[in-house]
Amino acid sequence: MFQRIVLGLGLIVTAYISVRALSAPEDVLASFGLIVDGADGRNEIRGQYGGFFGAVAVVMVLSLFGRLTERFGLSLLLITVGGVLAGRVLSIVIEGPAILSTYSSGIKILIIADIALVLLTLIALRQSSTKSK
Repeated sequence: MFQRIVLGLGLIVTAYISVRALSAPEDVLASFGLIVDGADGRNEIRGQYGGFFGAVAVVMVLSLFGRLTERFGLSLLLITVGGVLAGRVLSIVIEGPAILSTYSSGIKILIIADIALVLLTLIALRQSSTKSK
């Protein structure tokens, strides 16, 4: 049951990111203090955020409905969110820890949310592997 809850949470997160990026790419970047200038920028946000996270959301749905295994969906969620978190941590390492004090509360919340989702997914995967033994 816990695995399905984590998959559902993953679905909510990835679908939200995808829909938001597809429908309002300028707003996605504006929330991070960036400006999308022109059709090329909108296309890139729709492709990278909208398309990629949309594909991950589809895998979450397929895993929830038994078309793919829960373990596969959880693994993809871990790789996706773990990759985003790794990029955020690498950014802190490259910029130096003092950069944290300059981050907006929005970015800090995203880092915490990424950590929480990675930990929940790791726990769900661990439970999944002990259940199958």
